[in-house]
Amino acid sequence: MEKANNSIKRRTTGKKMSFGKYLIKCNPIDPLSNISRKVMKRFGVLDIFDDFIYWNVGRTNFIKLFKTYWKYPIRGKENFPEYGGALVIANHQSELDPFLVGSAVHRKVQWLSKAENFQIPIFKSFIKPFGTIPLKRGQRDEEAMQNVRNVLENGGCVGMFPEGTRSSDGSLGEFRSGAARLVLESGVPYVPCAVIGAYKVFPKHKGPSSIKWKGGYEISIVIGKPVYADPSLEANYENAQLIKNAMRNDILKLQSGEMNESRTISKREKVPASLAISTQQKTKKRAKIPKSIMDPGFNPAEDLSIS
Repeated sequence: MEKANNSIKRRTTGKKMSFGKYLIKCNPIDPLSNISRKVMKRFGVLDIFDDFIYWNVGRTNFIKLFKTYWKYPIRGKENFPEYGGALVIANHQSELDPFLVGSAVHRKVQWLSKAENFQIPIFKSFIKPFGTIPLKRGQRDEEAMQNVRNVLENGGCVGMFPEGTRSSDGSLGEFRSGAARLVLESGVPYVPCAVIGAYKVFPKHKGPSSIKWKGGYEISIVIGKPVYADPSLEANYENAQLIKNAMRNDILKLQSGEMNESRTISKREKVPASLAISTQQKTKKRAKIPKSIMDPGFNPAEDLSIS
């Protein structure tokens, strides 16, 4: 009798899943997607399918959607490299940013995304054809790093948000050094991009239902010129800080209406007074980073930029 009472108690006090959430969790889309992707991979057509979805279903409809509701002007399309590996970096204002920036350029961009997103029903099946790279946070994720390197070495483009989190007011936060590290290690250029106005349309800490479809809001994208790291620069902590600061200054320029310069960075650059960080700007204190980014204490998963 006692066991029966305990059983009933667990059932009555346990957290129940709503019928709607149960349907989403048990949806047929995810298992069908997994099976179909395995079959297509076996027959060597998965990449063809993913490219079709990226260009003809995703990008085409994203552009129509963005233009319809938020005007979506794009400046600097001609700056994006025609070929070769490139690291696309952008400021982070909303959950829409990967699609806003990715749709603004004429080449496929594969974005890093936290591994937890690949556990969300339906959404995980949606992001796979876009070449999204999962990254485990709080630990060394060498598999993710190697996937990024493979894309860059094969002439592809990878997208990252060096701030590591979204801005709630549109201001540019401090940058982490993961993106700079990849530029130094891979030898590919970074292409700075500025997202302007997205934080008003899809505010931080708000769900999809809060997206502002009306009200005359505008989201614009500015694509900067590619910037290279001098091959003689070693992949160490000091040079990572050098590249990181250059990245941030370039995006500040794009946000202010100026265009950055295409150049090769070989020494410390001066920051124009107009772009200097305001003393009133609040910044989070970060833990001390090891002197060398090659040090075992350096955690790429913590320093790579996802949210």
